[in-house]
Amino acid sequence: MRTEVTSTYLRQSICLIAGITLLSLLCISVWGDVRRMTVPVCVSSVFQLTACLSYGYVWKRVSLASPGSLPTLYLSASAIRMFAGIVTVLAFCFAADSNQSILFFVAIFLIYYFIVLIYDTAYFMKVEKGNRK
Repeated sequence: MRTEVTSTYLRQSICLIAGITLLSLLCISVWGDVRRMTVPVCVSSVFQLTACLSYGYVWKRVSLASPGSLPTLYLSASAIRMFAGIVTVLAFCFAADSNQSILFFVAIFLIYYFIVLIYDTAYFMKVEKGNRK
């Protein structure tokens, strides 16, 4: 059961991030400045892929070893992801060459962040609701 839940989470989150990335690249090619917006899309997608893969594998281990610790995992994983996101945004702000590129980066990063956050919340609420039954 735990392996199936983790595999489904990883597969769906990778597809979600790939979909957001393809949609972003399509929007960039139609309306945007490719040079300015490609880096934010790449950084955001790699950040979210890394976070989702880490979250999925840690969730699997914790659920097998200590299922009672899952609420703590949900809280701590969200806090770690938020802290890592803040560090990523600040690093880009220091490396950026203009205010406009910072705005593009923050906007794109937040779009990815909130979509994946909503997905994670909905998915794991569904899993926990199924575990209670």
